[in-house]
Amino acid sequence: MGLNNIDTKQVVDYKKEIQKKPGDAKFTAKIEGDWLFEEGGPQFRSVVKVKDGTYTMEASHPNFAGPGVRPGPMAFGLFWFAACYSSTFVTEASLRNIRLTSVKTRVEADLDYTAQFDLGKAPLVNEFRVILDIKGDLTDAQVEDLKEYSLGHCMGMFTIRNPIRLKAEVRKIS
Repeated sequence: MGLNNIDTKQVVDYKKEIQKKPGDAKFTAKIEGDWLFEEGGPQFRSVVKVKDGTYTMEASHPNFAGPGVRPGPMAFGLFWFAACYSSTFVTEASLRNIRLTSVKTRVEADLDYTAQFDLGKAPLVNEFRVILDIKGDLTDAQVEDLKEYSLGHCMGMFTIRNPIRLKAEVRKIS
């Protein structure tokens, strides 16, 4: 497999492929889902392709009185940031032949719903924090270098740190 549960050969092979044909590194990621109208169940479902078939993801609307029957959209967003940052960190450590024995990731977001409920103009999200607790065979300098590398090379972190053009379309269908 490689090191740290990363298939380093696959990573290196893909890098070689896109060095030869940079256009192959560009593609559109997408997800589609449906709003579910059955009372008491999840409210949004998406089925995504995985290696051996499909994986069903379901979410509940943010339940301001407590947890819903499924995670809310923010949990999936924070999961994306945590998984992406962890993956970038561990992959780069593996490519540098650094053995890790534990990586625990926490992502926090300071939220403010006053604007969503027309009660003010405060930003909806005030700050994100990502914290990695790691163990392994690496120096403090390597930890700092991997942190900075991951912040600069993780797509999840890129979306937090940089404005990205957004196109929104709502179409009424018959």
